Amino acid sequence: LTSSVGGVCPVPDADTEAILGKLQHAYDVVKKADPRELTLDDHLVDDLELDSLDVIDLVSVLEDEFPSEVVDAVIDKSPEISTVRQLVEALADAS
Repeated sequence: LTSSVGGVCPVPDADTEAILGKLQHAYDVVKKADPRELTLDDHLVDDLELDSLDVIDLVSVLEDEFPSEVVDAVIDKSPEISTVRQLVEALADAS
């Protein structure tokens, strides 16, 4: 994996891969797009073109994938989250 600034990103661990898989599923449900398009370095708005309604739908799907307290903790951090990597890290931290 390479970062958007040309550096090498650490290899995702098993937890990150599992969370990314759940997030890819949620993205597929919300955007009806190939979930493999979603990568850790994608920007939620600029790259994935998620609008505010898409984010609400994404949260709804994530509520089926994670305990409500995890989703609530991520929602509290939402102003700080702009990339898939940040979302995955927030979900991992709250789990």
